[in-house]
Amino acid sequence: MGTFVIKTQTLNAQYEYKDSNIVVQGNFVKDASSGDLQSISGSCYRNQDGNQGEYIGNFNGFIRNGELRYDLSEMTRQDSNYVWDAIDAIEAEIIPVNE
Repeated sequence: MGTFVIKTQTLNAQYEYKDSNIVVQGNFVKDASSGDLQSISGSCYRNQDGNQGEYIGNFNGFIRNGELRYDLSEMTRQDSNYVWDAIDAIEAEIIPVNE
């Protein structure tokens, strides 16, 4: 009889983030055993009375050489400021303090 070994297992979660300027719909992936973040992505929209409004752009983050690195789609500077503020708040929710 053969052997069966689970080598890795991931947690894939969907999230929504809102503040007064932006609504983000996205997902992130963590290693299930260590809890380490592997990737994060989000689609960003203007906050229109608490609901998803006009599309702003998207972002993707991946671990490269031990660091979380992002790319953002083309957007205005002001919109990118809103997206970076949202990323900061989202990271605070999903990345453990000890990382």
